Amino acid sequence: TSRARADAGLADRPLDLGPVVDEDAVERGRALPLPDAVAYATRARGPRRRPDTGWASLTPTERSVVDLAVQGLSNPEIGERLFMSRGTVKTHLAHVYAKLQVANRTELAALPRD
Repeated sequence: TSRARADAGLADRPLDLGPVVDEDAVERGRALPLPDAVAYATRARGPRRRPDTGWASLTPTERSVVDLAVQGLSNPEIGERLFMSRGTVKTHLAHVYAKLQVANRTELAALPRD
């Protein structure tokens, strides 16, 4: 990359990475109620001592995705609420479907919760 920068006449200039902080995300974070902010900050952390299948196997984030999905929210709407991309929501739902052995949201909504 340094040769490419030199060839382009950029070797003597500092590399501009653009804005480092997403100000929109910062503002959305500031607007979160404290329990939601704590849930966001702590998701995907901690020990992984869950079974492989069943409701107990779901991560806290997967449970949040399920709750919103069975309320009828779309993947983009869920993503907006949970600060993740629609693709990440889709991945979480795929994991949930596999863990609970269901094929879609309709079957998911019909399952009794543990």
